[in-house]
Amino acid sequence: MKWKQMEILCIIIVSFFLILSVRMIYQPNADPEVNSFVSLSSDWYQIKNGERTDLELPCSVITNSDGEAILYNDTLTDADIGKFVSIRGVQNHLEIRLGDQLLYQYRDDNFQKNSQMKGKLWADACLSDKTGQEPLCLIFRGRQNSRLYVQAPLIGSYSDIIRHHFQESAFSILMVFGMIGLGIVSVIIYFYARHRKIAEKRFFDVAVFLILCSLWCILDSGIYQMYGKQSAAGTLVSFYAFMLMSVPILHFIQDTVSKSKRWIPQIWILLLYGNAVLQTVIHIILQVPFVHMLFVTHLILFTGVIAMILLLWREYQRSQTQVLGLCLKAFEVLGLSGVIALALYWIFSIYWYDAVFQFGIVLYIAFLFWGLLCKVSDDVQFRLEQAVYERMSLEDRMTGLKNRKAFEQAVNKIQTEAALLENVLLLFIEIDGLKKINDMYGLQRGDEAVIRTARSIRPVENGSYEQQVQCFRIEGDEFAVIVSNPQKTPAEWERFIKDELKKETTGGNRIHLKFGYSYLRKTDGTLVSISDWKMQADQMLLFNKEKESEDKYALL
Repeated sequence: MKWKQMEILCIIIVSFFLILSVRMIYQPNADPEVNSFVSLSSDWYQIKNGERTDLELPCSVITNSDGEAILYNDTLTDADIGKFVSIRGVQNHLEIRLGDQLLYQYRDDNFQKNSQMKGKLWADACLSDKTGQEPLCLIFRGRQNSRLYVQAPLIGSYSDIIRHHFQESAFSILMVFGMIGLGIVSVIIYFYARHRKIAEKRFFDVAVFLILCSLWCILDSGIYQMYGKQSAAGTLVSFYAFMLMSVPILHFIQDTVSKSKRWIPQIWILLLYGNAVLQTVIHIILQVPFVHMLFVTHLILFTGVIAMILLLWREYQRSQTQVLGLCLKAFEVLGLSGVIALALYWIFSIYWYDAVFQFGIVLYIAFLFWGLLCKVSDDVQFRLEQAVYERMSLEDRMTGLKNRKAFEQAVNKIQTEAALLENVLLLFIEIDGLKKINDMYGLQRGDEAVIRTARSIRPVENGSYEQQVQCFRIEGDEFAVIVSNPQKTPAEWERFIKDELKKETTGGNRIHLKFGYSYLRKTDGTLVSISDWKMQADQMLLFNKEKESEDKYALL
């Protein structure tokens, strides 16, 4: 029930933050006339050979002999001063001007980017006090007489432009939140499995993979590239995260397949580490940008996914286990999304290739999670059943106290740890005349006597009288109490148990108990043997029984 309550609380917290995030991204404008942005799609024109050509954006334009495409717009007014103009297309070396005044020009930072990476970025520029006096000019550069696709710029307040950028990245943001959430769940399940003594390292591998994926998604996003203070350093970290994020999953595969096949994932682990080291050396020594070596990482990842699919398929054909089947489906989904993302990246140069791959990663992890959860659930159930069977084997069914087997285990443990213990008190307790009760009143009355005696002994084990106490039913009419480092005398113990027994046997059905005891250490501190320790308590119990019988005979 505690775990279910925690699960409900986690769902409520995640839902709250999800609603809060959506609210922040899609917050409605208080004053649309002031704060809302507009799409500047009409009234654009080009001047070619002294003639004006009107354009409606978005559209495709042809560069001139100098490789330039220049677009003008005269519709801005004084009311637009201080607003921001935002347009996607920095991959075409975009410049934004007001007449001769340069408002924006894309320049690579310390980390060179390719056109696909630039395609994620927006060019944001603040309109100066010349707005309304000079035409807005957009200059794109490419190859001579090439076709460029130009999107319509947005004009609005700075906060509205930023909110629009976050809306554009909403899918990737949700994917990142999903990865982080699954990563946290993986860590929780990993430690829970360890608490249950189940060695399931694959949850930790999944958590590391999701952390690296989240790091790559965040630092490689257009939002971070535009507004991050250390965008160049962040892009570098994202490259290393991308190069190494598959290593934990390859370790996952190693722990899933048979030992004879684990060398196959190890090859790609070494390739990925070697690729990261080699690219670092080439970049430092030969000054080759990382982006020019990106195809090597893509090639290793592509061949690795294909190899893992084939490996898992062969392993699944051999063993037909549910975990392997789900792993195989997961890699098929990841491979498909990866192929689509690579096609979008290399063939079509589409900037939102990463969203496809991110969605594939989330589906991939969902399949792996289901398989792992099923396995861990079965393992936990098996361990719980084992624990129940073990507890039942050490428990007396009638009284709920520990049985003879548990008593012998406790004695053996004391024998092992005797040198570390200050002292140990052993009490033997016997129901006087249980056989006579059974013969005269029936077995049911005898069982009631046993149960009532057990109830009178149990409170001391629950901590109401002393801390380190264990209670046992070792025979039909005999009980034992072991007290480690006792603080009370045997007489106090006897008095307490008899007082508890009086509460249990109100009325005429009185039960009489006999006691015997011994200490593991003598008064001088020397240890006695375990056999002598038990024998002394048994002899005292026998002595007390004989003495009481003699007293009764003398009275007669």
